Amino acid sequence: MSADRLTEIDGRPTVRVTRDYPRPIDKVWRAVTTPEHLGEWFPSPVEVDLRSGGQMRFPAFDGSDAAAGTVEAVDPPRRLRFSWGTDRLTFELTPNGDGTTFALVHTFDDRYGAASFATGWEMCQAGLRSVLAGEPVPPADRGIARHEELVHEFGLDRPE
Repeated sequence: MSADRLTEIDGRPTVRVTRDYPRPIDKVWRAVTTPEHLGEWFPSPVEVDLRSGGQMRFPAFDGSDAAAGTVEAVDPPRRLRFSWGTDRLTFELTPNGDGTTFALVHTFDDRYGAASFATGWEMCQAGLRSVLAGEPVPPADRGIARHEELVHEFGLDRPE
């Protein structure tokens, strides 16, 4: 399943990238919330106090607004919502037969960044698939062609 779309939440642009994984929800939850697994597929290593109000740190972004965040809500093994700089990310996990559907929802301010964010999250979710399979995460593909497809699909190439 692939549901990559641009919408709005609270008047802010939001990208939703959804994938199905042939793994139980508890295994996917660990892969998306524990620092040792999260750091393998997420854009930065992550330090996290996994409780509402807990702090998050993204060392790869030290020196920028994106270096820190806060856990806003956690409901294991189904939901994690956190801030990342001025952005908000929500991880939603749903059992799907013997597997799990994982939706990554990213709310941000820069509408024209939507195609870049979606392309990046698609690459991250491909990395997550490798982590869950116990395989090495392949080197990131720059995704230029996919980015351009999403620019058109999201209507970012048309005036507002």
